[in-house]
Formats: sequence, structure tokens, C-alpha cells
Amino acid sequence: MMTRRLILIAALTLAGGVPALAAPEFHAGACSFVVPDGRAATCGTVTVPENRDKPDGATVTLAVAILSTPDKLGDAPPVLYLEGGPGGAAGLDPDGIGRWWDLIARNDWLQRRKLVLYDQRGMGKSEPNLTCPEMVDVQIRSNGPEGDGGNTSAAIDAARICRSRWEAEGHDLTRYTTPDSARDVADLRLALGFDRWVLFGSSYGTRLALEAVRRYPDGIAALILDGVYPPGHSLFTASEEADPDGDRSLQRVFAACAADSTCNAAYPDLAGRYRTLLERLDDEPPTVTVARPDGKGDAELMFTGGLLAEVVFNDLYSRDDAATLPALIAGIDADRDEAYEEAAEQWLTGLLDPTIANGAYDLAECLSPDAGDLRDAPGSTCPAWPAGAADDLASQPVDSDIPALILSGGLDPVTPASWARATAAHLPNGFLVERQDQGHGLIGSDPCAETLTGKFLDAPDRQPVDACQLAPDPMRFLVNG
Repeated sequence: MMTRRLILIAALTLAGGVPALAAPEFHAGACSFVVPDGRAATCGTVTVPENRDKPDGATVTLAVAILSTPDKLGDAPPVLYLEGGPGGAAGLDPDGIGRWWDLIARNDWLQRRKLVLYDQRGMGKSEPNLTCPEMVDVQIRSNGPEGDGGNTSAAIDAARICRSRWEAEGHDLTRYTTPDSARDVADLRLALGFDRWVLFGSSYGTRLALEAVRRYPDGIAALILDGVYPPGHSLFTASEEADPDGDRSLQRVFAACAADSTCNAAYPDLAGRYRTLLERLDDEPPTVTVARPDGKGDAELMFTGGLLAEVVFNDLYSRDDAATLPALIAGIDADRDEAYEEAAEQWLTGLLDPTIANGAYDLAECLSPDAGDLRDAPGSTCPAWPAGAADDLASQPVDSDIPALILSGGLDPVTPASWARATAAHLPNGFLVERQDQGHGLIGSDPCAETLTGKFLDAPDRQPVDACQLAPDPMRFLVNG
């Protein structure tokens, strides 16, 4: 889920022979957040062409923050964080920066290196921020009493309105792709004056890291790929039956609950109850009214099985959230008002998350050569967006001998371990670590993975090993009395 003098690029060219451009400059500015004692931060922006075929056209301004610990800082290459989503902000604001100070505080490998955070084109504090509130409003209405759970034409109309607004401001929306962002990564390193750095990608950020390696490998010392989303795959399939990974993750949670005597006693036959509950909710969905977290009044929702399934799937990303699912499912099964309200609030909070630029998300996914299933999915807004240039290279596996640490969680519902293994097969100097009882994205939630990352960066030529890998770490379920 993260972010970066005047140097001429002599050999850096885009695929297809586009002439090299002078590297942009870094312009320092004020940070919007408080810097703790013992730490330092440099904030600013780097402005790049939106379309590098038209260097005199519209621009993109990338927001950057460089965090460090001055009294421990060594000469190791900095770490550039690449946020997931796509469309996710890296946390350069007062609300988001805390997780980075916490991560630095508990990891010596980050105290000895600069951590570079930046918001990718189209999102976060970068400009433009391609957010489409009209798409969110349509989704809320479609899940209300007068909606149908996913009115495709209404969703497409809303996306077209958003597209028209951004194009009227002179933006070329076909340039918000992974290859365009990969060129940004290369330009950032030169603008910031770093000879080498480590790319640390999380979720979609791993795809961006791999694309940067494919097209602009100079200066990349190592890779950290956490929750791998490789080229050639899509986060979406045309049907739930064709997408077993979310169900696989959920069944593992159900099995863990059944194996836990306390959880099983409180919530027996959870898997069977959940299947029956989804059918009941689809047949007779109750109406739930909850306050919108953005302060814009109340939202009235039809609590269908599909809505519950979305909440459950999103909770599977984090094992801490997954540990609350048995209690939540049982509460809804018992028709408890507070359980319905809790789940509805979770759904709205995710939908209205201000750190996600939904327009940037759509563009990165819909313009991808792997977007076939997404274009055909119910409710897809891809038909509303412009078609980008064909780029079959971006769907091919990335082969590289750059050292890589590949992290995967066994409970991950969205970027399964099979994707991590397939990626590792093309990285001969890559080291795969699978943490069976962890979810999506290990760094930030799994102390053992953070320890192994430090060992990898200290010795990127060998598999990182630590005793923490042998310690049992079962899920600890929330059991309501």
C-alpha cells in the first residue's frame, strides 16, 4: 500500500521507440503530517507528462514523501513502496502516515534505509485524483429498495459522466495504465537522485513493480512482492463459480473455526449455515438503514445474500477481520439488528473509502490486456472508458534475475499462493515465503514476514529463514457471549 534532480535520461525509452525525455525535477514542499521525534521526512512533488508521446500536453503531479531515521540511516538502497488497489493512496496524509511510522519503529531494516512513499498517477494526493463519486452513488442506489443489486446501464452512465468531466479538463484517460506508471517509477528514481533502490509492492503494487522490472530494470536492486498480482491474471472473473480462491479462503476459515473447540461450540456447522443464509437473504432481503460514513445522510440498503458475500469476501483480506466472521454470520443468521447494521456499515465504509480513487482503479483494470473477464462481468463499467493501445507485452510473465522476496498468505482470497508460485518460477533469484495462516499482504500484519524481509535485504542471495516460521500462529476467533 506507498512513494519520489535534474538528470538527463540518456538511454531510458518507452517500449516502441519513444524518444527519451529529460528526467523531471523533485520540488520540495511542506509535509501535511507530523514527524515523530527521532524521525525525518522530506515531502514534495515530481511532475511528469501524462502522455509521453505529447510532452507539451497535460501533466501528472506525483506526491512524494521520504521517511528516514537520521541516527541509524546507512548507505543501503532506499525502499520505494508501491501501493495496491489499483487506485489506493499510499498514506501521505495525517490519517494514513501513522502505519508507516509504526512499521519503521518495529523494523530495523527500515530504520537503516530511506522509505520512499508516493501516490501513483490518478490517485491519493497526486493530481489529478480520478475519483468518481457518481459511480459510488449509483452503487448505493442499486442496492436500495428501488435498485436491482447492480444496474449495469446506470453504472456505465455514471462512469461516462465521470469520464466526460476529466476529459473536459484535458486529460487523456488512456494513459492511466500500469506501463505508464512503470515509467513514472523509473523517472522518480532519477528525479530523486538515487542510483539504486528496492521496489516494495503490495497487491496491485506487485504488478507495477514487475512491469517496472520488465521495462526499466536499471537501478532496481531488489524486489519485495507482497500478495502477488502478476500479469496474465485478472482480479475478476465472469462468475463466482470460475473464481474459487475467495471460497477456498472462506472454507479455510470455516475449517479453522470447526477445529477450534470454543469457536465450534459457539458456531457449529458454520459453512452449512452460511450457504443457507445466503439463499434466505436473496429470497427475502431485509431493509437496513445506516448512516453514511461520509456524513451525507442515511443509506437504505436491501441486505441481500450478495451484499453479505461482499462483506465476507472483504473481511477475508485480513486474518484479524476474518476471525470476526463466525460471530458476524451467526448474528445475521439470528436476525440481530446490530449484526445487520455492522455488516451494512462495513460495506458502506469500503465503498466510500476516501483513499481509493475508483476512476483510477477502473482505468488500470479496464485498460489492462488481461481485462477480458472484467469487461464481461455483471455491473462492469469498462464499456464506459476509452480503449487503450494494445500492449500484449503487459500480459506476459516477467523474467528477471533481480533478487526478489515473494510473500504469500494462505488465507489470501484475492491473490492466491498459486500466483506467487507462478511468478517465482520466472525469477531465478527469487525466494518464496508462504505463511499459511495469514491473509492478503503480510508486511504490516505479520511480524514474522517483516523479520524475514529484513533478513532478505541483508542477504538477498539466499533464502531468508527464521525460527518464527516454525511457531504456531492459529487464528484467534471472536466469540460473542
